Amino acid sequence: MKRLLPALLAGALLTGCATPRNNYDPLEPINRETYALNRALDRAVLKPTATAYAKHVPQPVQKGVSNFFGNIDDLFSTLAALLQFKGTAAAHSGSRVLVNTTVGIGGLIDWGTGLGMRKGEEDFGQVLGFYGVPTGPYLMLPLYGPLTLRDSVEPIGRYFAGPLDFIESDAWSVGYYAMYLVDSRVRLLPLDTLLESQPDEYAYIRDAYLQRRWAAVHDGHPPHPLPLGELDDDDQLDDFDPGPTDGPIAHDASAVEPADTAVPDTGSASEPAAEAASGSAP
Repeated sequence: MKRLLPALLAGALLTGCATPRNNYDPLEPINRETYALNRALDRAVLKPTATAYAKHVPQPVQKGVSNFFGNIDDLFSTLAALLQFKGTAAAHSGSRVLVNTTVGIGGLIDWGTGLGMRKGEEDFGQVLGFYGVPTGPYLMLPLYGPLTLRDSVEPIGRYFAGPLDFIESDAWSVGYYAMYLVDSRVRLLPLDTLLESQPDEYAYIRDAYLQRRWAAVHDGHPPHPLPLGELDDDDQLDDFDPGPTDGPIAHDASAVEPADTAVPDTGSASEPAAEAASGSAP
């Protein structure tokens, strides 16, 4: 599963809270302002809507909606896995798309999981990382959420080659994204208490997102913890480079583990927060 946390879910901005400089966040003042805006919109609109949806919409309907968007995730994950020569991962996610789109009525029913087909965990940001493209700066986008410059290729690609390409009506397009946002927010409702307990939710979400992406590029086995704080003179900023700069990373395509199975422990974020800060938009 990989969905970028919609910006409307971002946690509260605690003003006046000093935090260490982060190597990947040169735009922190602007990002924090955007984060505060997103949080305000979340409190006013998205969270109440998601809460009502979770309470009143029947569970089979909610499950069908989640499966539908998950099936789109699997399609893009298949393409991303192929571009990284991950044959086993591509076979699993591609088989899921085939089975769930046909027998599963357009992805509303998930037959693939019951048949032992693993859900895809690849995306186009990981593809660029595979070929040595640096992460670029961390970004908090209005009405979207956390990204890095490199990861922005994923939502851009989905916008120009996703389901909306086949939707001519503006009303249907708005409905599609509104339903996606609500579905994403419902799944993250249990994490609200955890996020709100942090002294600086912005830094918590940011560091969790960066660590998760670092782990994802290395298929859950990063070579070392991500250097999030200020660097010493002898330190080198890895900048999310997945290996030597003169060539792609060498992966074992037959033994790929989901990228969310390991997040480097730098003491700044936990696995639940990493889950909240990850994902991909259809």
